[in-house]
This record gives sequence, C-alpha cells and structure tokens, in this order.
Amino acid sequence: MTSDDLSDVSHPAVATPRRRWRAVTALIATGLVSLAIAVAAGVGACSAATRGPTAAQRAAAAAIAVADRWRTWPAGRIFPATLTYSTNLLTTEQASRVGIAPQSTCASAVDPVAARLAAREHCQAGLRATYLDQLGGIVYTVGVLAFPTSRLAAAFAARLPSGRGRGFALRALALPGTASVLFTPQARQTATSKVAGPFVVLTVAGYADGEPTGPGQQPRTGIFAPASQLAAEVASPLARVVPVNCSKPQWEC
Repeated sequence: MTSDDLSDVSHPAVATPRRRWRAVTALIATGLVSLAIAVAAGVGACSAATRGPTAAQRAAAAAIAVADRWRTWPAGRIFPATLTYSTNLLTTEQASRVGIAPQSTCASAVDPVAARLAAREHCQAGLRATYLDQLGGIVYTVGVLAFPTSRLAAAFAARLPSGRGRGFALRALALPGTASVLFTPQARQTATSKVAGPFVVLTVAGYADGEPTGPGQQPRTGIFAPASQLAAEVASPLARVVPVNCSKPQWEC
C-alpha cells in the first residue's frame, strides 16, 4: 500500500464535547415529549373511567327501569287495593279490587285480534285485575300490556279497533266466588285504552249482574265513565320516570 493509497482512507469524525451534549439534550427532549404524551393519555383514560354517565345514558337507564316494572313490581303495587274516581254526580268514590289474575301472556289477556297486534309489537306480558265500584253495581277489568319500548306500545294502541260495536280488546276477568263471577265476555259494555310509556292500559266495564250488551240497548256512557279514571290511576305511577341517582343503591353508575 502506497502513500497515495493511505491518502484515500477515511477517518471517522471524533465527537467533540459540544456534539455529545447536543445528542444527550435531544434524547432528553424526546423522552420528555413521550412522557408528556403518556401522562396526557393516562389522565384522559382516568377521566373517562371516573366521570359519571352521560345524560343519554341516564335516560336510557331510566327507560329500562320503567319498562321492567311489570316484572319487578309486586302485583299489588301495579293494581292497588282501591282506586279513586269521580262520578257524574260530582262525588268522589273508590273502586275496590276484587282480585288479580296470575301473570300471563299477552295472548291470554286480550281477544284474538288484539293478540295478533300485540305479538306484532313484541308484547311481553298481560296483567289483569278486576274492580267493583263503590255501589257494587259495576265491574271493571283493568289490564296492563307490557312492551319493550314506548314506541311499540303506541304502535299497538294506534291499531286497536275503536268505537262501540267494533269489538273489545281486553278479556273480562271473572273471579269465582266474587261479585265479578257473572262478568262474562258478553257482559262487556264499554272499553278504553291508554298509552302509558311502554305500557298500554286497557279496561272493559259491565254490570255486576252480567247483563249482556245488545243492539237494542241504550248507550249509558256516564255509568261506565270511571273506567278511564281507573286506567289513569294505574297508568300514572307505572309509567312515571324516576331520575337516575348514582348515590342510591338501586342505581349502578
């Protein structure tokens, strides 16, 4: 190897103290940036994990709680022992509960046409109770059909036949050994329906002596007018929305 050959050999640059300090400074800066990003991500994750439910989540939880009342509430809470109503004589009276039917399917609580409509809207259960008015002459069966959502309940109610002579949705509940024993399907004189959140509250009313409806009968709507009031008495607490309160044990937030 000649001296000319040696002149072509490259020598690595020797790092000066200043260059080494710049390199260390750059590494430290990069590490600090990474640490800052990690801390920010951790704070964000912690904040997401510890913050309370959103307004939409609270509303959804409240709606589910209402829709589940048909199975979480005792039957006696859904159908109280007495229901208050006003008469056409401007008196306030009470209807007494005669009895409650065992929890059943929607199809067994309503007539066939209504049963098909209920199945179409995914009805979950049919609950019924019968009441006797204060004078003991009129019987009322109040029914609650439970649906998964308010929209489905409203869709069912909108398709129900309406008007006198066009059929009844709710089956009369006649209980042996009580004043309702003669309340047969033929004795149903009037019917009402009311949407209450994810529930449809139905009623049928008739005479306690079992007098059947007929084409020659004179309509006496005032006699059975309390039916809609009884329905409202059942519907109001059943559909009432309770705000979600994370400090109470019944709510998991």
